[in-house]
Amino acid sequence: MLNRLLTLFFFCTSGYAFAIANSSEAANLVMETMVTDLSGKEVRSFDGQLSMGDLLGAWSHPEIIVPFDGYFVLIDDFVLANWAHPCRWVFVSPDGEMTTVKMVIPPDMLPEMTVEYTSLPKTDNGKGQYEEFLAWFTPNVQSTSGNAEHMYAWIISGGHNQGNNHTRYYGDVQFIYNVLAHDYLIPDDHIIVCFADGLDPAPDLSNGLNSNPDFDNDGDADINYDATLSGIAHGFSSINSMITSGDNLFIYTTDHGSPGSKDFDNPPEVVLNLWNSQVFDDDIFDTMINSFAATSIHVVMEQCFSGGFLEEVINPHATQPRTFASAANASESSWAGLSYPEYDEYVYYWTGAVHGSIPPTTDLPGGALPADPDINSDGCVSIFEAANRAKEWDSCAQSGQEHPQWLDSPDNCGDSFYLGGLIITSGISSIPSFGLSISQNPVVSTAMVNFTLPAPAQVTVEILDIAGRIVNTPVNDAAASGSHSVASGLSSAPAGIYVIRLTTGGHTETLRTVRL
Repeated sequence: MLNRLLTLFFFCTSGYAFAIANSSEAANLVMETMVTDLSGKEVRSFDGQLSMGDLLGAWSHPEIIVPFDGYFVLIDDFVLANWAHPCRWVFVSPDGEMTTVKMVIPPDMLPEMTVEYTSLPKTDNGKGQYEEFLAWFTPNVQSTSGNAEHMYAWIISGGHNQGNNHTRYYGDVQFIYNVLAHDYLIPDDHIIVCFADGLDPAPDLSNGLNSNPDFDNDGDADINYDATLSGIAHGFSSINSMITSGDNLFIYTTDHGSPGSKDFDNPPEVVLNLWNSQVFDDDIFDTMINSFAATSIHVVMEQCFSGGFLEEVINPHATQPRTFASAANASESSWAGLSYPEYDEYVYYWTGAVHGSIPPTTDLPGGALPADPDINSDGCVSIFEAANRAKEWDSCAQSGQEHPQWLDSPDNCGDSFYLGGLIITSGISSIPSFGLSISQNPVVSTAMVNFTLPAPAQVTVEILDIAGRIVNTPVNDAAASGSHSVASGLSSAPAGIYVIRLTTGGHTETLRTVRL
């Protein structure tokens, strides 16, 4: 597995002037000769000597053969990224000879390695994992119990093993769980959580703690199963046995992802890393989601290479509206970013958008969001609005380190659903009831906005940019019953995504369009 991506690259240097007596000295040599800038990097060493011919495991990759007696040093070239991402395995002999293997996954011995040099800030390992989050979180109710009876959620976070199951993955899951249960009122038994080692009391986090299974401190365990293949199968069976054609399903995944066993063809092959070094293949996921008899399915993924699951979610076999959002594309890592170490930045902002605020982290104060997530001001943060805001606010997306993916099918259905199900405004579904449409989408020249009124009414039609600012108001007047067509004014607007908002008689209808 991963052979096409993990091309081994060996680089040897000549002997060193002084003998290397221990692993720390080996790390010092690596720093002096191979790491000219520590920014964004970390250097670890394994305490003790390895023998020539020893085999070093590396997740699902074939074992690496130790080339000679000596020491082992890991250079993590993107320490704020989730695995998989570029790193270097450096073997150092006692006389200073070095051999480097370029990899994108860490060795299995990573938890036993000592951090010698790091660019990461010093942090409180327990900060944000549980109590501080609960002290911050105040429910922001945005749905009803009636809606919630038709909502189901499946949360998956594997972590690979304890050494790679970081505090931020627990933070991601705790945040979204509380939002689902207390903002959108989804019953506990409608939320299935597959997390790390499940309810095993042994420590399962890289900081040495055990995950508290009670995410909201209500006295019962919110983790249902572990995140092994067996646990995933149980989670799938639980959801599938409950959900009906009148229900909506939300799927959320976090932790590590990797390229799969096949080449990057179309569609790409990728996996979600599970607990106990297992992997959840995108093709298995495809089979599972195509089995759900749901009214709609909405998937949000944070892990590396998560964009490779897009083709499985938005596919010709889908029998219901679907949306897909991910932190990264199919061939790149995702990043913790400014929300390190408590959360991963993309889902930190995604979940913050649907909650209405963000929790404090080491480097971010939390509190108010950077802007109003409700772009079209209909009173609901749609699945599309959350994805758009997460991309807009994610510093790693803005810097180009990761490229969040979005797609919905049919087009624009992401505007019509939120975590409470189908968006209803004043009793009128946001799925077109006034026939709101635009003559061309994407807009390349003069475009007309069309709508139909069943009776004379006061009508306002506004064009908003993606930040929620009104850039044009084609109509703000009394209008007769019947069909209407007005110029959108988008022909002179900058390229980008816009929202057309029609308001009449207390009812609101929206439509998303793109200006090329």
